[in-house]
Amino acid sequence: MTNENQDKNNKTKIRILLKRVWGLLPILVLVAVIIGLSALITAKTDRLDAAKKGLQNLEGMQSAASRIERVTGILTASDDQGEAARTLAAELDITEDQAKAVLQMPLSALVRAERERLAGRIAHLEQQIAAGKHDIPAAPPDVNVIVLALEPVVMSDRINLPGVVNPWIKFNIVAEVRGQVIEKRVEKGAHVREGDVIAVIDPRDYQIAVDAARASYNVALASKNRIEKLYRQQLAPLSQLDDITAQMERFKAELDGAQLDLSRCTIRSPISGIVNNVHIDRGQYLNFADPVAEIMEIDKVKVSVGIPESDVTAVRMVNDFEVTIDALERRVFAARKHFLARSGDPAARLYDLELAIDNPDEEILPDMFARVKIVKKQVKDALAVPLYAIVPINEVQTVYVLSDGKAKAVPVETGIQEGWMIQATEGLRPGEKVIVVGHRGVSDGQKVNVVRTLSNMDEL
Repeated sequence: MTNENQDKNNKTKIRILLKRVWGLLPILVLVAVIIGLSALITAKTDRLDAAKKGLQNLEGMQSAASRIERVTGILTASDDQGEAARTLAAELDITEDQAKAVLQMPLSALVRAERERLAGRIAHLEQQIAAGKHDIPAAPPDVNVIVLALEPVVMSDRINLPGVVNPWIKFNIVAEVRGQVIEKRVEKGAHVREGDVIAVIDPRDYQIAVDAARASYNVALASKNRIEKLYRQQLAPLSQLDDITAQMERFKAELDGAQLDLSRCTIRSPISGIVNNVHIDRGQYLNFADPVAEIMEIDKVKVSVGIPESDVTAVRMVNDFEVTIDALERRVFAARKHFLARSGDPAARLYDLELAIDNPDEEILPDMFARVKIVKKQVKDALAVPLYAIVPINEVQTVYVLSDGKAKAVPVETGIQEGWMIQATEGLRPGEKVIVVGHRGVSDGQKVNVVRTLSNMDEL
């Protein structure tokens, strides 16, 4: 009996326990559901927060792209490159050299395309957030970049300086005697050779002077011959011979002077060249030193340019130059050094350099504006990167290169600069791919998406 009662008591306890557990089951299920929903809501909230942060980043990128497009638009429309570079440097807080590089970058089309892509992505994220959807990507997308495959090139450290064309010789002909112009032989633009007659002054007065001087000289010469004969016969003193000899020489000098004045009545060109101007007309009376004509020799011309004192040493070692004439459709002419001044302008600190250019067709005219390209140094097999691709990181010049689909920060040393490309002397190797667009939106080790690979920057 005792065992039966104990079994009944145990069964009663089990039934009571089952009843209690069954009563608690709905509560446990509810708690589990609440925990599951809480986790789901938390995950969704975190995803939405991440999406909102991503949206803010995208909006910031779009704003930056818009700002860059505005800045590049202003710069490319500017006439004054120096002023544009200073404005850009102040706008972006960069150096003027970097600003000059950005000034020449063809980025407008790329920036507009990036803005359109970002605008589409932002609109999509806004719709996802408004709908409260769960399929918003938690990780940010890879940054789109353009890379430049490095290949050795020839780089030159050169300067471009303004200059002006001058005639090789410019001769102003003036009257050397007084008189009336009876002949005018040339007009403006005429080509003359050395010795050609430009004009003739009435010679009659000067011919009379020559005849009178010749008569006096002939009388003195005859007297000298007679007295010299008497002197040899000891019939005339030496003093008388000396007097007549001096008189004869004086008359000879007068004759020579009169003949010289007579010859000056015919005005001739002292050089071969082109008549740039004629200042006289037939019948005009000229005084001594009055201007007659201007003759220029332009089958060879000189280009004058001021060299800064910091470049004089380099220029002294250079003999051949390239000169660009804007007025002749920017044609380039070979020039050679003619003269470098040994002293400079104390105010401007410039040294005059004269370059000689052969001009057989006379197409280069005096006073044309010229640009002189001076190569101070040339490096073969140089690795060149865009100046704007270099970013300062902890005061170290750094570029980003592509490495296994990621951006890798590489410190570099730089050398000479040509245009908006600069030589990388250390840090880079041929064949490496440098990020040239999108590099300011990446960090070391970040995955990137290469949308284009360039062999040279002219392709951009």
